[in-house]
Amino acid sequence: MESSDSPLSQLDSLFNPRSIAVIGASDKTGRIGFVVVNSLVQGGFSGLIFPVNPRLTRLLDMPAFPSIEVIPDEVDLAIIVLRKELVLKAMDECGRKGVRAVIVMSSGFSELGEGKAEEELVTKARHYGMRFLGPNCAGYAAPWESVYASFENRVQQGNLGFISQSGAMCAVFLALARAEGLGLSMFVSYGNAADIGPDELLKYLNKHEPSHLIACYLEGLIVRQARQFLLAARLVTPHKPILVLKPGNTRAGARAIASHTGTLAGEQAIYSGAFRQVGILQANTLYEFIDACKTLTALPLPTGDRVAIMTNSGGPGVLTVDACAHVGLTVPQFDSTFMQHLKKVLPPSCSVDNPVDVGPEGNEGTYQHIVQLLLANKNIDIVLVVCVPPAFSDIRAITKAVIAAKRTCTSKPLVTCWMAGDIVAESLPLLEKASIPNFPTPQRAATALSFLVQRARWLNSQP
Repeated sequence: MESSDSPLSQLDSLFNPRSIAVIGASDKTGRIGFVVVNSLVQGGFSGLIFPVNPRLTRLLDMPAFPSIEVIPDEVDLAIIVLRKELVLKAMDECGRKGVRAVIVMSSGFSELGEGKAEEELVTKARHYGMRFLGPNCAGYAAPWESVYASFENRVQQGNLGFISQSGAMCAVFLALARAEGLGLSMFVSYGNAADIGPDELLKYLNKHEPSHLIACYLEGLIVRQARQFLLAARLVTPHKPILVLKPGNTRAGARAIASHTGTLAGEQAIYSGAFRQVGILQANTLYEFIDACKTLTALPLPTGDRVAIMTNSGGPGVLTVDACAHVGLTVPQFDSTFMQHLKKVLPPSCSVDNPVDVGPEGNEGTYQHIVQLLLANKNIDIVLVVCVPPAFSDIRAITKAVIAAKRTCTSKPLVTCWMAGDIVAESLPLLEKASIPNFPTPQRAATALSFLVQRARWLNSQP
């Protein structure tokens, strides 16, 4: 249990507030000051919301206040949405009011070379005993707690905690997460991290029960932050996986990062080596990042890297074998006894080696039987089902058959690769509901599975 004065307990006022003031609230629907207040209301925040703007008397049927200091109730969290020149005065007012936590969404600080102004924010916060997120951030959303303290609120509830140095990448990630059926436990945009940095966020999400995976978009860290981040990760990774997407592995990308967040990208090889040492998983592309999130949040860890592939066509089967080999997964030959089992249920024209090819006429009964046999095979760790449905097949029936087969064995990872775009679209919600990740290409499926294997290997290597 954290003491009331520990750094993690101090973040409770930020992430579990009973009351929130929005300084810079607006009645103009296109302004961030309006969107933030509306997000809190629409998100179902159960505490008190105080819009602060000297021009307003009411906003969204709530009384508005000219200053945070005249609010008659206590304020746990203040969100500052003002021009940079007004932020320091607002921080003073928050301190005098006794606010414990602040989100500074305003930009124009160290990301533009204004380091001194940012240092003044830190000094003010320390003077009043406040903690703050930002500046230059998009805030956060905590769906399980119904707190949407952000202008990005398009998120469904789940078990993925996401922290991002970039506010815009929060928007991108949330859009992709919705498209892929990924639910979030929390997202946090920390911006310039003048006070609360990614290391403290890692520790907080480690204690946050709904968060089963912590995913980070990380552009760069100063030396002190890097050391703290790695120390925090070392504490977290034995309990929860951490997945990082870190751009800046080119000279041009590193230059862009310096102008965006005011941090140094650093040598990619140094980061990658340090990440591996503490058990951090690293994605190379945005889709790789999303796909890894899908497997790491939905599937059990495998006991090995042996993949059984089931397909209804030889070409996609070969592509899948190559894809698995490229990411270090093994596609073993089946033993003769198991192949005899397969021959009993498949036509003579079908291949019973690995991949198992059930042919274009394979129906739902065939899929269910073969998937059950593969899941039950003690020499197989992972099952990957590939399907390119011909016009006469019933993809919904095949999907339901795979789901039924999965219920017979929940201890092995099972993913699908339905490779026909809009033809398979109607079946995808069924897979999502059954926690079976689906991927549009064998390459994406194999890469996503490789993260499960990496995670299992790292845990097994620990004393």
